[in-house]
Amino acid sequence: MQTPESKIKKKVRGRLRAAGAYVFSPVQMGMGMPTLDDLVCFSGKFVAIEYKAAGGKPTPRQQMTMKVIRQAGGIVIWADSYEGIIEELNKALGLEL
Repeated sequence: MQTPESKIKKKVRGRLRAAGAYVFSPVQMGMGMPTLDDLVCFSGKFVAIEYKAAGGKPTPRQQMTMKVIRQAGGIVIWADSYEGIIEELNKALGLEL
């Protein structure tokens, strides 16, 4: 059974891949550096995406990871809806997904 969060992930990943983006979805196993749900490269831009179910917020560890990615020049997006993620991606990448 798919969770509400996994349904959002599947739709967003499909849209990104259809637009020609590289999408990597690492599986966290408690070893190495923490990261977010998806790492995306599109048109020379690095984007990290954290998906949340409705009403969800990033954890303190995720917030720290977001800060490190931003400090390195990456773009960080998180939202608790499909529409929210797509809106943020469009703004960040200058697209209309």
